[in-house]
This record gives sequence, C-alpha cells and structure tokens, in this order.
Amino acid sequence: MTIGRASYEPGWKWSEHVGAATGATLCEVEHVGMVVSGCAACRMQDGRYYEMRMGDLFYIGPGHDSWVIGLEPYVSIHFLGAEHYAQPSR
Repeated sequence: MTIGRASYEPGWKWSEHVGAATGATLCEVEHVGMVVSGCAACRMQDGRYYEMRMGDLFYIGPGHDSWVIGLEPYVSIHFLGAEHYAQPSR
C-alpha cells in the first residue's frame, strides 16, 4: 500500500498547478484520506462541492478539481490514490 502526504500552500489549485503539467483538466484519481491541517475545497465534474477541514476523513471520486481555502497550508494523508497522483494521463 502506498500512503501519501500532500502539502499545499495558500493559492494552490489542482487544475493550475498539476493539471496544466499533466495535460488534464480534472483529477481522475480517487482519494481516501484525512485532513491534518488547513482547509481545501473540491468541485466534482457534476458540480457537487465539498470542503475538507482539519480532522475530516474524506472520499473524493474521479473527475474533480481542488484548491486550498484561506491563508493556512493544507496538509492531508492519502490512503488511496497516492500511487497514481500527478501522473500523466494514459
């Protein structure tokens, strides 16, 4: 099992900082994790919107964008999805 730790600074957005580099408009990896600190938002392709805050456990399905909210870095631990994150589309 690959367990990942993600840390993003205020102003970070997946579509701008990861998607642009991989050629993708949305993250197609599903994630299961826990927020260690900070706050982030996620918008699914179908328009659903979620916010994840310190202490939250989360599941995010494929087809989403996400970004940091506020002035504190966002840190999360990922139990599913870390092995495929930020890889070029196949």
